[in-house]
Amino acid sequence: MGLLRRPLSIRAGVVLQLALVATASLALLAVFALKVIEVTMQRRHVEAGISVAGVVRRAVEKEIAENPGAPDLSAGMFLRSLSPYINEVVLLPEPPPEGHPKVVPVGEKAFPFLPVYPTVDVILPFGPLSAPAASAAASVPRGIRVRFHSPGIAAEVRTLVNVTLLLAAIDIAVIVLFGGVFLDRTVISPVRKLASAAEKVAAGDYSLRVEGVEGNEVGQLAASFNRMVEGILEAQERLRRSEKETFRSEKLATVGRLAAGVAHEVGNPLMAIRGYAEHLLKHRPGAAESMECLDKVVEETKKIENIVRGLLSVASPGDGREGATDVNAVVRETVEMLSYRNLFRDVEVRLELGETPRAAILEDRFRQVLLNLVINAVDAMKGRGNVTVRTWVMEGWSPGRRSPLRRRATDPPGMDGTMLRAAGAGTGGGVALAVTDTGGGIPAVDLPLLFDPFFTTKEPGKGTGLGLSVSRTIVEGAGGEIRAENEEGIGATFLVVLPSARGTAGSGGEMKSHG
Repeated sequence: MGLLRRPLSIRAGVVLQLALVATASLALLAVFALKVIEVTMQRRHVEAGISVAGVVRRAVEKEIAENPGAPDLSAGMFLRSLSPYINEVVLLPEPPPEGHPKVVPVGEKAFPFLPVYPTVDVILPFGPLSAPAASAAASVPRGIRVRFHSPGIAAEVRTLVNVTLLLAAIDIAVIVLFGGVFLDRTVISPVRKLASAAEKVAAGDYSLRVEGVEGNEVGQLAASFNRMVEGILEAQERLRRSEKETFRSEKLATVGRLAAGVAHEVGNPLMAIRGYAEHLLKHRPGAAESMECLDKVVEETKKIENIVRGLLSVASPGDGREGATDVNAVVRETVEMLSYRNLFRDVEVRLELGETPRAAILEDRFRQVLLNLVINAVDAMKGRGNVTVRTWVMEGWSPGRRSPLRRRATDPPGMDGTMLRAAGAGTGGGVALAVTDTGGGIPAVDLPLLFDPFFTTKEPGKGTGLGLSVSRTIVEGAGGEIRAENEEGIGATFLVVLPSARGTAGSGGEMKSHG
């Protein structure tokens, strides 16, 4: 049953069908031929037996007529003078029924499934005797039984049957052979070419086309395949144009949001600076008031400077992968430092630090990311709640690369060093940091915009919207990733995964709470 359920190839299926059809049709022809052989051989054998028996009967009648008073008259005395094909002659007191000749098969068949018998008993009636012979004979025989045996008929039947079966087998083989060759030329070979072309197209070779014979189904399939490839090319071209237009639209939208953010964030300090400058020009206040105005001007320019530095960090973060930072140590130091601020007075910070290797990032940049995430978590809870900071090793994570590795021209012929360089880049898991708060969570509509420059959900004047954008730039510049996981109404989690620094020892974990 398992073999029958196994899928067959087209060639095997069609050849099997051809064999079954040829076997069935030729089997009917063979049965018909065997029936013809049976009827023909039976008729010949019966006719031969009756002819021989008639000769024997005439010889017996002649002997009876010539010796009407012979007391030992019997059929056995005639066997020596008759054909060797006659095995027995018996005189019968009664004729066969209705006086017609009767043929009865005797012994075994000449062939197992053909009712043709080499030996038959032929029973014939006697004709009327002459008056002297009839009056002289003590008992007049009324019939005669002659056993006729033809050894050649068995060999002839076997020969005819074997020839018939051999011809049927040859016909089946020829039909299957020529059917298979024809199938291979018309179906199998074109389908294989089509499958090979489909694999190459799937690999990216869209210049390939399939040649097919017009007028049959395989040719129509090849033409449909070629039209499909052309349709794929056209769809890709439309998609490429659409991507370009989408990218241009997104770029313009990003530039617009950036310009609006810059105008808003920088405009307020500039307006304040202008107001202080105009006040100094118009009123010429005393030294103390002038110094106060100038201090305000310096403070506002520092705000502008911080905004510009944040933008520079977003635009050109540099490569922070050369660092080897003890993540757990930085977390402990940063939380200890923040615990003295009034902002954290009603906030409990829980530390769940696992054993981690050093992360491939500069310590100052990692501290900046951590500060942004923890302060944002406290702001989201409005200064009251629990913040959990966890660190662990994320197994199976590999650092993302901004550009794929390529084979170098200096690689030896026949050897591609990209796999070796990829293995050396560090793929043994990443150092994970998660900051979870118990605030109200992030609205679903805001999730896609969280890391955009100048996007903020804080009240005006309490945030520039550059913290998360700068954090993402720093993390991705170190080869890591950062993402937000949200449970609206319960809280949010920001996850940072960084590549581990090679050849560095890990730091021990701990469970601690600050509040």
